[in-house]
Amino acid sequence: MASANNEAECLRQNLFDAKCSDELSERCMALSGEGQSRMMISILRSHRKELLSTIHEYQKALDSLDYLLFRTEKEQRTGVTP
Repeated sequence: MASANNEAECLRQNLFDAKCSDELSERCMALSGEGQSRMMISILRSHRKELLSTIHEYQKALDSLDYLLFRTEKEQRTGVTP
């Protein structure tokens, strides 16, 4: 079984990997140490929603860029503006 220190370090690394801010990481570390997993879950779910929103924003940007590339490449090949 992992030691308490090792578990804390694993949690800290996981929070870092999940792109949690220093403030959010410290809050989660404190909640974990206090045994308040429900509150930590709520906070982490909110962070997940923020990350997912960011992903969607970047997906829209990629879609727009792909369309611009498609149109520009088609125009270059055919000499006709779509």
